[in-house]
Amino acid sequence: MPKFRNYNQVLKSRGYKVFEPSYSKYGGEIMFVKEHKYNRITCFVEKDTHGKGQRISFTILSQLVLLRDDPEKAKECKNDYEYLLIEANKIYEAFEELKVLKSPKYIYKF
Repeated sequence: MPKFRNYNQVLKSRGYKVFEPSYSKYGGEIMFVKEHKYNRITCFVEKDTHGKGQRISFTILSQLVLLRDDPEKAKECKNDYEYLLIEANKIYEAFEELKVLKSPKYIYKF
């Protein structure tokens, strides 16, 4: 099992990429994006002035409405959406675990 020290490592291990215009080392909000076959998930992490993540939120943009005429693709899209939802919940749990840790500051996940 991999060892993670911060939210950045957790998100990158799951295939999320930093959206460069939103990047700032300390403070503010940073955006991560992950593309899937039919869905796109965006993760927003709010950081304090020390660069530690304080809040995390996810937004999933789906093509399900566009695929309603093709039932097979719509089913695949729905399964893809459900997978992303489960993954987002696991990342949220890891984020919350990292927030409360003192030292040693790492967790084993996924």
